[in-house]
Amino acid sequence: MSARYLIRLDDACDTMRRDNWSRVEEVLQAHGVQPIAAVIPDNRDPSLQLEPPDPGFWDKVAGWVRKGWSVALHGHTHLMRPTDARLVLPFYSRSEFGGLPLSLQCEKIRAAWSIFGAHGVDPRIWVAPAHSFDLDTLRAVHLETPIRLISDGIACDTFRAHGFDWIPQQLWSFAERPFGLWTVCLHPNTMRAADIDALDRSLGGRYRGRVVGVADLPMRARRRSVRDRLFEIYFWRRWRRAARRRQ
Repeated sequence: MSARYLIRLDDACDTMRRDNWSRVEEVLQAHGVQPIAAVIPDNRDPSLQLEPPDPGFWDKVAGWVRKGWSVALHGHTHLMRPTDARLVLPFYSRSEFGGLPLSLQCEKIRAAWSIFGAHGVDPRIWVAPAHSFDLDTLRAVHLETPIRLISDGIACDTFRAHGFDWIPQQLWSFAERPFGLWTVCLHPNTMRAADIDALDRSLGGRYRGRVVGVADLPMRARRRSVRDRLFEIYFWRRWRRAARRRQ
């Protein structure tokens, strides 16, 4: 199997479930894995108010950078609002950014970027909360930051579009694939002890040596191929069927 995998950890913030994050970090370090950590700079999402604010949070983020983790700007406040805007990825009908005027999106991105800067952290990846953003969000990121890399999109490998390099994100748990690059998105805040143990077994077993970091990826000026588009059709059909079953 020639498939490679990348791990992304979502919803790092100063009120995250710290024991879970520490356990996941220990597992990744034991296997030499350098993930993407999607950091919310000014979390105001009540569902992520899991512990009292950690005064050492930004020191922890800086420590991840020193370990070679790739830190991503994960929105601004993570507060969602309903929207019927045309989103780049139609996962949900809610977004922190999609549907807002470009000027307001720029204001939010600028505020988020300044918080990272105040703590000496330089994110190089954009991760939209709930995968929900529109083309104006991309314009705002381009205008207000030097970020030119996005962790999202449905494809079989990295590609370039809208002035950004994209690392596709298509999985929420490990699954065998015959080829390509597959980002596994994990949420340490909601992982159970059994989930973390399963991650440890996966990294030490079937997927040993097959998990890469962002620094290992050559970015090419590649447009999405016919295979990518066929996979995208298949992906959205499965997603919609699953969504109907959840209703």
